[in-house]
Amino acid sequence: MILDKIDTIKSKAKGRLMRKTWFIEPILDFLIYGIIIGFFPFFSGLYFIDCLKNSGNLFTATILFLIALILCGLLTYSILTLDRLKRIQGTFKEQNRETIKEIVEQLGWSIQNHNQQITVIRPPWSIFSANWGRQVVIIYDKGDILINCTTYGLHDIKSPFHWFGNRKLVRQLLDGFEQKTKSSQIDFDSTARQSQNERE
Repeated sequence: MILDKIDTIKSKAKGRLMRKTWFIEPILDFLIYGIIIGFFPFFSGLYFIDCLKNSGNLFTATILFLIALILCGLLTYSILTLDRLKRIQGTFKEQNRETIKEIVEQLGWSIQNHNQQITVIRPPWSIFSANWGRQVVIIYDKGDILINCTTYGLHDIKSPFHWFGNRKLVRQLLDGFEQKTKSSQIDFDSTARQSQNERE
């Protein structure tokens, strides 16, 4: 998981996590994902054709092929949304940074990088958790935050098999962020009303 390859300017503009990579890396990713997506339909399709030719169990072959196509569709969607950034309305940039830092400390996660532009978080991993290789990236865009969670495998390959787990971590972080933002807004409003009453 390489921390210094995220292009925050392009990421904000495109709404996707953009990385500074060699031209060969996207080609390799494309080939790997193509193999992953095509694996299930290819072999189930071969079995289906074999059943057609040799009068095998066509019903089973059809069911397996349909399941393979569904898995193919889910994996394709997962791959296409791996780098998508979810935009959440916050308050002020500095306050957003402090709020994220507080939430991460409460959750017991570790911060790998935290500056004016970006925060990179790593959830804790143990033998009983599925958080190995997971990385949460938060980019600060004026009053908003843009968030993405990605699971990396060997050689920094982004895994399309952890879509639901990644979304669960994002939801956990965003729930905490929204609660703290609302409570901060309530405190701000009550302080403003109190100041106005004192002036009157």
